[in-house]
Amino acid sequence: MSTITKTHLQALKTHLQQRAQQLQQELDTARSEQAQSVLDTEDLPPEPDANQSRDTSDREVRHAEQMRDQQELKDVRAALQRMEDGSYGECMDCGKGIALARLQAFPSAKRCIACQTLHEDKKRRA
Repeated sequence: MSTITKTHLQALKTHLQQRAQQLQQELDTARSEQAQSVLDTEDLPPEPDANQSRDTSDREVRHAEQMRDQQELKDVRAALQRMEDGSYGECMDCGKGIALARLQAFPSAKRCIACQTLHEDKKRRA
């Protein structure tokens, strides 16, 4: 396993901060669009039509994307907090170090590959 140097840590921190900012902007935009959509639909007739059904489907997709972005933002912020408290790069399950290559590919990782695999297997079986 590669050692995480201060240079690596700073690069990962910068990446996480930029990702947090990007996600927050996307969520803010989605909320603004959602508010505008509510205003726009107030004037629509009460009977559903094909366009309204498609709009409903589009809203559901946007909502799912929003939920995914909110979870990712939560994970990114948690990773930044782990950097602050000194536990970044340690697997939350086994306590061993997370490989640098994994952190570079997935900076908000909270588990090593082995523990993440076990975690996902348990979720699939549940």
